[in-house]
Amino acid sequence: MKIYNNLSICALAGLFAFTSCAKEDGMEGGSVAQPFQISVSDRGFQGISDGRAVDENYKTTFVAGDVVGVYGVAGGQVVEGISNRKFTLNEKGVWELEGNPIEYDSELFKTITFYAYYPYQDNVAFNPAVEDPFADFVANWQIAADQGGFKYTKSDLMTSTSQAEAGRLQGKVTFTMNHRMALAVFKMPKLVYDFTNGGLDDYSLDVAPKELLINDVETTPYYDAASGTYMALVKPETNYSISCTYQGTQEKMINPTGSLAGGKAKMYTIKDENNKLDYTLNIGDYLCADGNLVSINDGTVPDNAIGVVCYVGNPEPHVTHPNNYTETNDALYRDYPNCTHGLVLALKNARDGQWDGGAFNSTSSSTRSPAYCDWLASDEEWNGLLVPCNTEANGALKNDPESMFPAFLGYNNTLVMTMCYEGKGPQNSCNNAYTYLMNYRNEVAVPSSVTPWYIPSVVCWNEVAKSSSVINKSISKLGEDKGEELVSVSSGTAKNHYWTSTQRNWATQWTHGIDGGRYTQASNKGSLAGHFRMMLAF
Repeated sequence: MKIYNNLSICALAGLFAFTSCAKEDGMEGGSVAQPFQISVSDRGFQGISDGRAVDENYKTTFVAGDVVGVYGVAGGQVVEGISNRKFTLNEKGVWELEGNPIEYDSELFKTITFYAYYPYQDNVAFNPAVEDPFADFVANWQIAADQGGFKYTKSDLMTSTSQAEAGRLQGKVTFTMNHRMALAVFKMPKLVYDFTNGGLDDYSLDVAPKELLINDVETTPYYDAASGTYMALVKPETNYSISCTYQGTQEKMINPTGSLAGGKAKMYTIKDENNKLDYTLNIGDYLCADGNLVSINDGTVPDNAIGVVCYVGNPEPHVTHPNNYTETNDALYRDYPNCTHGLVLALKNARDGQWDGGAFNSTSSSTRSPAYCDWLASDEEWNGLLVPCNTEANGALKNDPESMFPAFLGYNNTLVMTMCYEGKGPQNSCNNAYTYLMNYRNEVAVPSSVTPWYIPSVVCWNEVAKSSSVINKSISKLGEDKGEELVSVSSGTAKNHYWTSTQRNWATQWTHGIDGGRYTQASNKGSLAGHFRMMLAF
């Protein structure tokens, strides 16, 4: 299940319709083989900001794999065959009923009140004889202390009641889920790095709670990237006391208290006008998982470092090389316009299981295959919005990648490659590289203030090679378990080089030996075991 606020997902708040077979119209009375259909949506939390109603109703949309439970009640009794029935949403947006089908009876269905709840539980306290059959279930519901990521929805209890439709839509039941817990929402202040380096824009990031205690229980909140807020469920109609500590230019704390009804949300906006930090950005500085920077000169090695700064300055191609690139075909600028401060190299090589290097792809050596950027030439939508990354396209410059592609095009090239693999071209032209890339993206999360990890271009690696000793010094301070120093090899060496995202031709890839500089290797031979070391812009 995914959580959204209505400012960004109004188009997603519609109903999902579920059916198991074709419907026969015109039936009146009697018991027939009829589809039991349901549709489900989320009413959302009613937002409250500093005691005032606002329009931010935090809503949830169901995704494949979510499971709801359904009851039917008539005359104060649970209807036979409709007791905690399990419906699972499949990839096609259809809720599939587990077990025996529910037989539609038009007369009986007129007397039934249907109840649904999420998330599904094997054992539910359900009393059909009272006004709210879920009352005991709600009262005893346990909110987990760890609500981070997908765990949030496992604590977000929702229930609904409805009647079956009549007429043409007979048998359909529409559920609008009500949140039974309450929600505390934290809008954290921004920490602004005011760089003393000339020409660098300020670098802003949302501060994360350093410690969040709810009624003295350490709680991990859910982070909603779309709104930049942190959310934590609280018990309804119950007094709560919150202690939220955060690290800006100095450590600070807020201590709100209150009580909320079920389905209500309250926004706590933390304003900190003095949260600005003078900072000199240097190659070798650490980028941390929360987006913060730690200077190489501080003598502090952060536990949550994810990379080392390897270039200081705006890396966007249309800025560094305005004669070669424009805002139109600058993918980095188009997708991440605020990433104007520098480049960061990953701390470790990407891996595929036990392997930390290998071939770039699995194309055949004897049969010519399209390069992974070839699809661009004939694609009406993307041609002109992305830059091809194959030096073979220019005979005069085919062995001079710096002249042909002079800018930092690692993000562009990786986007071209992933789009090829994901449907634009042949997967075998980049399949191994794609696997290593996705493995690393899944293994090492990045903050919202940066790009995703990508495979550096030749020019990106040239920049790393210029400062490899400084970069290695920072990596070495982390210890072998957290970082791998760069290894230099001579030009032409078959192993331990670093693959780039720049192609020489359909069968050959530019690679880099750090001190050995850039050179080419066949992209498909497993014996030519190059490493995949990722980069990002911030």
